[in-house]
Amino acid sequence: MSRKGSRGGSLQGDTPRQRLRFDELTHQTGTDGRCRIAVQLEWCGRSLRGEAEALETHHGRVRAAAQAALGAALAAATGRIDFELVGVKAFRAFDGWVVVVRVIADGQGPAVRLLGASSSEDEDGLERASARAVLDATNRILPRYVRG
Repeated sequence: MSRKGSRGGSLQGDTPRQRLRFDELTHQTGTDGRCRIAVQLEWCGRSLRGEAEALETHHGRVRAAAQAALGAALAAATGRIDFELVGVKAFRAFDGWVVVVRVIADGQGPAVRLLGASSSEDEDGLERASARAVLDATNRILPRYVRG
């Protein structure tokens, strides 16, 4: 029996692992000093969308992107598990940027604290990195509760 990949892939013949996948992020700036971020994800062939609004600041954009991605993840969960964004932090490291998110997943049983991270080479990619950090956290547990 052969194994797929070197990252703990499934045995041949197993169903592929279901994961939320990043599709698109849009950022609209309003005239009132606020922004609206929309994140589109793909889950088992379905397109899911989440939106969030925040102040048009560095931290506001990063948090709104994380909240929008979490909203789309909640759409995939279809009420079987709840996610709450505890915090999001973007910081410079190793000549680039890193975004770290903390999410609480509350399903059947005790709540689970999840950590997700993603990197960006420059500040312009922080919103996308924030959304990908949420996927890093939620993909750890979502497939246990929801099957495509």
